Amino acid sequence: MEGWAVPKANDAITISLVPPRGFPSSSSTVQTFHPAMTYQIFEGESIYGYKDLAVDIKFRSDDMSPSIAVKYDEKLEAAGTTANEVKVDDVEPALREYLPADTPSELDLSESNFAPPGEHVNTYFTETSKFHIYRANLSDKIAQDIVRRTQILAVLFIEAGSVIDLSEEGNALCWDVFFIYEILPNDKVSFAGFCTVHKYWYFLPEKTATIKANDANGETDEFEKGTKFRQAIMDNAFTRLYRARISQFVILPPYQRQGHAKELYNTIITTYLADPLAKEIPVEDPSERFEDIRDIADYTRLKKAGLVTPAVVEMLLERGKKVRLWIDTQRQVAKMDRRQFMRIVEMLMLEAILDDTENDLEEQRDRLRIYVKERLYRQNKDILMQLERDDRKVKLHETYENVEDDYVRLLRKLDSKALNKLMELASASRSVISGKRAQSEISTIEEDEEGEEEEEELEPPSKRKRTKMDM
Repeated sequence: MEGWAVPKANDAITISLVPPRGFPSSSSTVQTFHPAMTYQIFEGESIYGYKDLAVDIKFRSDDMSPSIAVKYDEKLEAAGTTANEVKVDDVEPALREYLPADTPSELDLSESNFAPPGEHVNTYFTETSKFHIYRANLSDKIAQDIVRRTQILAVLFIEAGSVIDLSEEGNALCWDVFFIYEILPNDKVSFAGFCTVHKYWYFLPEKTATIKANDANGETDEFEKGTKFRQAIMDNAFTRLYRARISQFVILPPYQRQGHAKELYNTIITTYLADPLAKEIPVEDPSERFEDIRDIADYTRLKKAGLVTPAVVEMLLERGKKVRLWIDTQRQVAKMDRRQFMRIVEMLMLEAILDDTENDLEEQRDRLRIYVKERLYRQNKDILMQLERDDRKVKLHETYENVEDDYVRLLRKLDSKALNKLMELASASRSVISGKRAQSEISTIEEDEEGEEEEEELEPPSKRKRTKMDM
């Protein structure tokens, strides 16, 4: 039936940040915006069965208390009564699934003395405003309430975003949250964004040596070893080290493209670098836009630390016995997952090679190409071994070129002066970095080399299926 479809659910939903009474007049403007995506709530991001549908989701600017109101001129009542009819979407119940159960239809805007929960961990400024970042654990009742209220934003603004399950007892302790608040006159604050961080325990495989040492005869069978190992976990025999995985990361649209994401990410990294129990700071399924923010921040941090010197570049390119030890040691200091650490190191190596005035540029780039390809081969060995040898060479080389192009793109965003030498070389030889070079034989890669060992973690593997080679 024509005329009853709302083809763009995003446009029918309006989200508002509403200042409560008592806010300074300079900050009393209601800020409105639309969702970035609604496909997880409405199939195909369309809604059926309404004319002139308007959905208003409002939040108080301070504590993010929400309200929801659904209005329309007409609603189709009879659709879906037969198998051939399209069912009318139950708009309000579908959205309320992601809001607290007591969410009203009218927003309470009474004045309050709300103060952000948690510890104040950073202050920074934009051209016009002052901002604070607060860190809290979700065992904090106020912090947990704010996170519950804002879970719908994770679904509406994060690709494949999901909500946090706090129903299990003790689960809240596993989550930290960081809030960004704009600081206003008269001790008022306005919510700008948040990030949740999942802390999950892991242990190092080497710890099993403790159990083996306790076996005087060294002849314990595998079943008994497993029993002892599990009991050691239950008895807290291991240090409570953990990974702090960045999960939901949302900057509200009125505050986007103002540097808040960089400030929030760097604050999170600084916080867990200072915690000796935090072993690693990975990111859960980052979007391309977030990956750029992360790459630039991590590059800046490692470059400032002077991690990759000419001597380090030479040591890594020689691919000797020291390489593994250096990578493991420095990665643990940086608290980065292996893939991210290697990508940033390779980008710094490329920049260092382009800055090098003593060695032949093309020769050094060829050595770097082999170095990166070895990493890509080990990382994607299972996929590559499904291909014929010639196809394997082509696929590996294409992946390498994509990686190198991405490094150059990021260095360009960073305004790296090292790229000037590359452009001069390209102009002289008409060989741009993204052009096809002669493919090296895959025999330069040690196909039988075992993959690098990873620390074992008490976390189920990701359900996400990779459909392409991981770079």
